[in-house]
Order: sequence, then C-alpha cells, then structure tokens
Amino acid sequence: MLFRQNLPNLQSKIRFLHAIPLAPAVDIYLDGNLLRENIAFSDISCYENIPPGNHELQLYVTGTYDDPIFTRNIDVLPDTTLTVNIVSSGSAINILVLNDVNVKGNMTLTFLRFINLSPNAPLISLSLPNDINLFGNVEYLETTGYYPLSPAIYDFKVTFSAIAGLEKYINEKTLRNGRYYTIYIIGLLNRHPQIGYLMVEDGRD
Repeated sequence: MLFRQNLPNLQSKIRFLHAIPLAPAVDIYLDGNLLRENIAFSDISCYENIPPGNHELQLYVTGTYDDPIFTRNIDVLPDTTLTVNIVSSGSAINILVLNDVNVKGNMTLTFLRFINLSPNAPLISLSLPNDINLFGNVEYLETTGYYPLSPAIYDFKVTFSAIAGLEKYINEKTLRNGRYYTIYIIGLLNRHPQIGYLMVEDGRD
C-alpha cells in the first residue's frame, strides 16, 4: 500500500472592494460563474477560495447579464491572497489587484498599510495624533508597504496636502499582534458620497 502524500495546499483566496463612488452596484463573475452579487460602493466581500491560474473577471450592473461593464483576465499564483479593488481610471472602470499577506505564526508586532482610493483627493498622509508620520503624501492608487507597530488601541490622523487645517481622525482602532490591516481612504472630497475610510484585516477569513 502506498503512503498518502501530504501535498501542499495550493488554493488561493480572493475578495473584492467596490471603491468607485458614483458607480452602480455590481455582480462579480469569475470564469462565467457568479462569485458575488450586489457589491455596492464601499462594500468589501469575504475571501473566496479559488484555484490558481488565469481567470476571466467580469463585472455586471447588479441584476443584469447581457453586457459586462468590465472584463479582464487576472493571473492568480498558488497559495496567494488577493484583494481586487474596483476603481476608476479617468472615466473608465479599472481594477487594482493587491497581494495581501499570507503569513501564519506567532508574532509580537502588528502591521498596517494605507491606500488612497479617493479619486479627487490630493496627496494624503496618515500619522499618529502626536504627528509621528506613518505614511506621507500617498497618491491615488498608491500602495504602501506594511508598517510594523506594537499591538495597541490607536487613534490616527488623516491630513491632505495643499489643504491647510483639513484633518480627519480614525479613532480607537485595535491592532492585535500577528495581524495585518489595511486602511483604505474612499469617497469624494467635498462631494457626495463623502470621503471616509475602511479598515480591514488582511489574509484571514
């Protein structure tokens, strides 16, 4: 009798964030199969397991299936964790695919990254209230690395270049050891839907 081989798990994970302020809700199809439906602006889906390889991603206005508003092939490597951000590029729909961490184990630090998905905002910075800068002058669609911090409850300050005195605060956020987080800035500055944020944990179901 042959021993059963203990093969590595090559499955990958994918989730979606709708970050286009004035776009309709969408249904998300992968390789012709409905993956998520009715994802509206500011919604972020849970991770879904998918096999690695090349996949066709299609977005439809929710409730329709005649004419996709976006189609793109995406390559998914084995054992990766992705967030697909639905964003605007000029007047067109586009996607920003981010590799989320896929690290397991006990760590004494926590990690944070910061992403500007507000299409009409100037450069944005994130700091602690005592003006210790974490991420400076982040432009639209820019992806930062993960910044190591001590696990704790944090208040953050968001500032905007060229707009003196405009400050917004993200208060009382718990960052736990061994976890990875992303703060997304979404929405429109001085327009509706108003600028805001999402803070999500990365790499975990």
